[in-house]
Amino acid sequence: MERYLGDLCFFVALTWCWVTISCNVVCLREERDALVAFKKEIYPSLIFSSWNGLNCCEWRGVECSRETSHVIKIHLSQFSVNSIYLDEHYPTTGILSPALFKLKYLEHLDLSANFFSGIVPAELSSLHRLKHLDLSFNYFQGQISKHISSLHNLTYLDLSCAGADLDGSILWRLGNLSQLQVIDLATKIYLVEERSYCSYHCGPVYSPSLNWTENVRGLKHLSLQGIELNMTGKQLEAPLSRLHSLNHLNLKDCALSGHIPNALRNLTSLSHLHLGWNELTSSLPTWLGNLTGLVSIHFDGCDLTGPFPPSLSRLPHLKEIKLSGNKITGNIRQILPCEAWPQLTIFTLSHSNVTGSLPPCIGNLSALQYLDLHANSLNGQIPASVGLLSALVYLRLSYNLLTSNVPSELGGISCLEVLYLDHNHLNGTIPNSLGYLSRLSSINLANNNLEGSISLHFFENATRLVELSLSHNKLTVHIEPEWIPPMQFQELSLGSCNIGGLIPAFLSTQFRLERLNLSNNSLFGNIPAWLGDLPNLRAIILRHNNLQGELPSSFDISHYVQIYLGHNMLTGSVPIPSVPASDLELLDLSQNRFTGFIPVEIGSLLPNIEFLLYSENDLRGDIPTSIGLLQKLRDLDLSGNNFEGKIPSSLTNCTALKRLNLGNNKLSGEIPSKIGSLRQLEKLHLNDNMLQGNLPSDVQSCRKLQILDMANNFLSGNIPLWLGQLSDLMILVLRSNKFHGWIPHALGNLSTLHVLDISHNNLTGAIPPELGKLTGMMDGEAGGSEVLNGQSSSGRSYYYKEEIYVTNKGLNLAYVDFVLLLITVIDLSSNQLSGDIPSEIGNLKHLHVLNLSGNSLTGGIPVSFGLLEQLESLDLSSNKLRGRIPGQMVQLSFLSFFIVSNNTLCGRIPSGPQFSTFNSTSFSGNHGLCGFPVDNRSCGCDHNSSAGMPPVSEDEEEEEEEEIPWYWYVSWMASFAVGFWGVFGVLCLKKKWRVIYIRVLDGYAVGLLNIMSLRK
Repeated sequence: MERYLGDLCFFVALTWCWVTISCNVVCLREERDALVAFKKEIYPSLIFSSWNGLNCCEWRGVECSRETSHVIKIHLSQFSVNSIYLDEHYPTTGILSPALFKLKYLEHLDLSANFFSGIVPAELSSLHRLKHLDLSFNYFQGQISKHISSLHNLTYLDLSCAGADLDGSILWRLGNLSQLQVIDLATKIYLVEERSYCSYHCGPVYSPSLNWTENVRGLKHLSLQGIELNMTGKQLEAPLSRLHSLNHLNLKDCALSGHIPNALRNLTSLSHLHLGWNELTSSLPTWLGNLTGLVSIHFDGCDLTGPFPPSLSRLPHLKEIKLSGNKITGNIRQILPCEAWPQLTIFTLSHSNVTGSLPPCIGNLSALQYLDLHANSLNGQIPASVGLLSALVYLRLSYNLLTSNVPSELGGISCLEVLYLDHNHLNGTIPNSLGYLSRLSSINLANNNLEGSISLHFFENATRLVELSLSHNKLTVHIEPEWIPPMQFQELSLGSCNIGGLIPAFLSTQFRLERLNLSNNSLFGNIPAWLGDLPNLRAIILRHNNLQGELPSSFDISHYVQIYLGHNMLTGSVPIPSVPASDLELLDLSQNRFTGFIPVEIGSLLPNIEFLLYSENDLRGDIPTSIGLLQKLRDLDLSGNNFEGKIPSSLTNCTALKRLNLGNNKLSGEIPSKIGSLRQLEKLHLNDNMLQGNLPSDVQSCRKLQILDMANNFLSGNIPLWLGQLSDLMILVLRSNKFHGWIPHALGNLSTLHVLDISHNNLTGAIPPELGKLTGMMDGEAGGSEVLNGQSSSGRSYYYKEEIYVTNKGLNLAYVDFVLLLITVIDLSSNQLSGDIPSEIGNLKHLHVLNLSGNSLTGGIPVSFGLLEQLESLDLSSNKLRGRIPGQMVQLSFLSFFIVSNNTLCGRIPSGPQFSTFNSTSFSGNHGLCGFPVDNRSCGCDHNSSAGMPPVSEDEEEEEEEEIPWYWYVSWMASFAVGFWGVFGVLCLKKKWRVIYIRVLDGYAVGLLNIMSLRK
């Protein structure tokens, strides 16, 4: 026993000595000096606070060998343990000293997620023992490829977003490093919810193939995200088939195309498959369900089609599924099996074609942290079981068809940080339980049907709240005058929330506010000076209020990215930035009371402006020529002012223009001859000016034109044939000019046209029958909402008002916004057109307004007009039309305005539901017409009453007979019965009356014979 006890004591003593010696490893002096030299070249972060004393092996991030005391590991990464985001408060900056690479025994070097810059020293190639190298997320410069090719013991290499120039040769050089197991060369990094690039410099890399993988068959992790491989799925087959050990493959955004490589089905060790943001136009293969080790699948942004494969439900270890940005179809209840993926943490399937209602069992996905199904066609209500998702951090169901209430159970998800339910059909009130979500950072309930009153006090528990959007509901938001919120908003959107009074004073405390939307409210008073002092405010949206007065001096537009002040009562001069507003991309001052001139130097003051909206003010003078310097300008609206002079020719240098509106001014001269330089132009409004000359032939180069409005000018010449080549043209208005000649037959080629107004000109000749081929007026698919929407380079959508005047039902009406996209019009009135009306016009079943008045048209009204089933307004007055009004027109159930006055029509006016609503003025000046509502007794189209008219055919006679109402026949039969039986019946029953009746007839007969004999 004592022997064993003695042996045990000896073993314990020996162990203690070994531990003591091991724990007191002292670094070598020359290696400590190398680390000190390295530290001198950088601005150290907190991680270097322990770098004091003689023993560098005890410094944080440094590890030495217990056997040799050499430094073998340096780990200075600034990555947070639980996040991909960087510690921006304490980065390490500076350059790498060559002294660092004197550590010849270094096996592990990790400098990731710092702000290192400069050139990576060539001495890196001398670290022959190096196995692990991570330089990711830095700002290095210059070539690094050749320094790595000699590191033959390297097993781990991460240069993702390192900033260094990675040329195509780096992949071939890596082919010589046969020990490599991990390669990460990603040049782009995406956040989990969107395709967002990291802020680091990630230079482009091009590679023609992956044949270099022949020598690195032990590769387990391969990430080439962002490298332009420019390969098809078929070309990937052979390289991927060699990597049997691969468990992590990331080829996101690598310019791949074609089908998903079938070679992947044999990589049975695969756990992470990331092929998103490529052009893989195939469908998701069913064999994915055989790769039972898969943990994450990323195919987002690939334009995949077809149904969601049920075989994916056989993957029990799945944690991440990212399929957003495809055209995947199916019902959400089949796509999201509640029991199949117990470990699922991320599921994204936005911007697809998914239908159905969310399954009630969704609450069984207890590990789910991130759910994004926005921009689909989901319907029904949000199930209450969503409140069981206790780990949920991010929920986005925006842009669907969801109905019913916002479930109060959402308030029980204590981890919830982001809640987006905007752009649905949700109704009811905002549940009180949402006010208890203390971790909430973003909530968006905009564009629903929510109602009731709510105070911003409601969100006081959410002290981390940075984004709040309640816009465009039926809510009334109350803001107490003295309220100071406990949170600092970054984005606050309360548009259309029935907010009155002055601009809320609490906003003066919001120093982190970046975007403010208080549009479509009832705010009044001046814009306060403190609003211009908010240091981070970049987008301000105050349009559609009753704000007045001049802009405060503190409001310097050079500080902003977007400014919406339209539709108020603001006065004063157009604001001028103190310095060139290089960040400003949108300036909306429309429909106010600004006066004065546009600054002559506007081209240099707003160098990056994209949307410049000054319409409906009282601005005057010439349009500055410097406006031609605005190379990024996409939308210029100066309409409704008092600008004079010529349209500056320099405007044709703004080649990014998509919309140009100079209407309702006093501009004169000719349209610039080089306007065709605006190849991106989609909407051109030059109406209501004093422009002269021909329509420049250069306009035909604007092949993307959708709207062309030249009304109310003094333009002349022929309507050019090349207009028929503008295949995207939807609205063509040349009204009230001096155009002459024939209507070009080529206009019939405009398949998308749905407004054609060339009235009040001097056009002659016949109406071309080709107008009956305007398919945009035949199938009713004439336009879309994209005509009224735009998007800035920063990705923010914006909306502008599009307005066209059309003569409808005898009135000159303005059609704006989406109504403009729905109406279809042909107006050829007040010209000198002649000949017959083409029967082909009857093909335009979705035509709403047809005006051919004030011409010299002859012939009859085509019977085919009875097919214009959507027609609401028809004006054929003041022509030379003859014949009958076709009886088939009684079928036009939408016809509410009909006028054929001052023609030579004849016959009975058709009777029907709509025709009974027209008064006599609709038919005046046609002496051959009869029937309701005119009083003419003479009726018909015979030679006596309608000399010169064409003979009436049997079909027309039958039509006229069919036009006699049923009650006429009833009354005729009743009269016949009374008259016939009242006389003949009495004669049959009374013999005495029969004798008297015969004697009377006999007397008349004798008298008639005597008169005839006397005349002889």
